Amino acid sequence: MHTKLRSIVVDSNLLLLLAVGLWNPRAISTHKRLGNVTFGDFEILRQFLSSFDSVVTSAHVLTEVSNLAGGASGESRAAIFRQLASLTKVLDERVVAASAIADDLEFHVFGLTDAVLSHLCSEMLLLTQDGRLASHRQRKGFDVLTLRDVRALQGQAGHA
Repeated sequence: MHTKLRSIVVDSNLLLLLAVGLWNPRAISTHKRLGNVTFGDFEILRQFLSSFDSVVTSAHVLTEVSNLAGGASGESRAAIFRQLASLTKVLDERVVAASAIADDLEFHVFGLTDAVLSHLCSEMLLLTQDGRLASHRQRKGFDVLTLRDVRALQGQAGHA
């Protein structure tokens, strides 16, 4: 029997990949903010996230995803925003007040959104594309994976 893992917090770039891929997987290769990922990465991300009970986010992360999604134009932009709106209904949105983390080192080094991710990953796994943030949190003993790590895990699972 396969049991799901509890919760995972996902960074803005990967939530953008999820939103664009769920709307139109072919749009991944043309969205200017997704130049470093592929349709295969979307499939790996979608499969990996399905093993969790909840995907956690915050208003700060969603704002950044919305800003990144705004890089599309016309009907594509509207469709990505509709998909993002749909995602917000299934994501577990947590409130982290900026004032609560304003004095944290991560706020001053990485900025608000990554400081929120850093705060949330003290309670759950963090999935990020930001290697610098991942390394920082791993050095502090927190559970962090990058998309590259998930690719490697998926590759190992395929060979098991």
